[in-house]
Amino acid sequence: MEQHDSEDILGGGNRLTLWHYASPSEAADAAIALYGSGASLAAASAAFTARYAGREDDFRFWFTVFSELRRSDGKEPPRQKTLPQEERPLDR
Repeated sequence: MEQHDSEDILGGGNRLTLWHYASPSEAADAAIALYGSGASLAAASAAFTARYAGREDDFRFWFTVFSELRRSDGKEPPRQKTLPQEERPLDR
């Protein structure tokens, strides 16, 4: 079994990830406080570093932070729910 420095011994050996410590919105706020206008770049860098280190959970965390920062910057459109085809209004 692969050994990790951040194993949660009390939790049955499950690895601890960033998701256990903060929400992506908290991390986005912290990134803005630390990096200002470079917050989304810092989050993207953290995501790529985690991905290439093989830490997929941490990659997903930082990618979520990056996405939230981009939406708050107005550089990415807000997520919209797409209605199933049968529930969409008819074009008139």
